[in-house]
Parts: sequence; C-alpha cells; structure tokens
Amino acid sequence: MTHPDAYKTVTSPSEGDFRDRGSKFPSYLFPCGDEIELKGYINDLRKQHPGARHVCYGAILGAENSVERSNDDGEPGGTAGLPILNQLLSAELKNVALLVVRYFGGTKLGKAGLINAYKESAKEAIDAAKLVTRQIRTGIQFRFCYDATGPVMQAIESIKHAHIKEQVYDQDCLITVSIPKSELDKALHLFDHTDEVEVSQMD
Repeated sequence: MTHPDAYKTVTSPSEGDFRDRGSKFPSYLFPCGDEIELKGYINDLRKQHPGARHVCYGAILGAENSVERSNDDGEPGGTAGLPILNQLLSAELKNVALLVVRYFGGTKLGKAGLINAYKESAKEAIDAAKLVTRQIRTGIQFRFCYDATGPVMQAIESIKHAHIKEQVYDQDCLITVSIPKSELDKALHLFDHTDEVEVSQMD
C-alpha cells in the first residue's frame, strides 16, 4: 500500500469451515468498528450455534490507533483467540472481527492441534473475503469571501485524494472537504499568507 493512510478491511461478511478429527470450526469474518458491534456478533453466533462448545475471536477495532482484542472462550490459554488475531495481523486487516465457533468431535486435539485448527479456520474466512482498501480521513472547512473562490479551488485540487462534500456560496462562502489524515497539516497552512481564507479542521 503506497498511501500512508491506506488500510485493508472488509465491507461484507465471509466464512470458513475447518474440520479436524470430528471437531468442526466454522469461522466468520465481519466488518467491525467497536466493542459494541463485536459483542453483538458474539451474541448472534451463540444463538445460531447453541450446541457449540466455544465461540472464540480475534478483532482489530478502529483504523487509527487500533485496539486489538482476542478471547479463548474456555479453550486452553493462547490456543484460540491469539491464533485468530495473528491471522488478522498477518493479513494487515483493520476494522474487523473474526469469530470461530467450535463443535467438539469427541477427540481432544491438544494445544498444537487447537492452535492449528483456529488458525486454519480463520485463514479460510480471510481467504474467502473480498478485501478493500480504505483511507483514514478527516474533514476540513474553507471559509472565504467570494472573490477568493478561484485560489481556494486551486488549493483543494492540490491536496491529494481530496473530496468536496459541501459547497455554500453566499456573502460568506464555505466549502467542506474530506482529505486523507496525512494531508491535514499541509492543508491547514495553505492560506497562512492571507486573511481572506480561513482553514479549520472539523470536529
């Protein structure tokens, strides 16, 4: 990925289904931005799989300053949640949750077997997903008098990957623009040389 704000994620769910010695490990990869969404997915899967022993997961929440989460849900420590999370990290995904359900097949797999099963099931769901590239973005506003419209539009065109969201032309003009986060510092100082244009970051 060439742009510093770029990250990979998914926009729709995907599934995998790994099996080993009778145990079944269906997996589910979801777009997920926060803990509330994550809990919702966990609760939904518990309802969908009432006969399952475990619902384990790894998650990377948020695109900027991401929070990593993993849970073994009763499996031996480090055999489920961490292998799932490591697959997400390996695929460089963000804003995602990957849950793996386990149906016990009667044969114990041992720690190495469990690690492999959760890893492979997680990998299947990722391999089945349609990955997309997104950018960490922020909003800025240009306030200016009408006579400064030309210079303002030229300035916006000079910002890489800028998208105009709103334009208001009145006694005081206002243009709202979405830009990559890495372009923010440059954008805020585009009109330091004049009082005719005020540039500010949106909350």
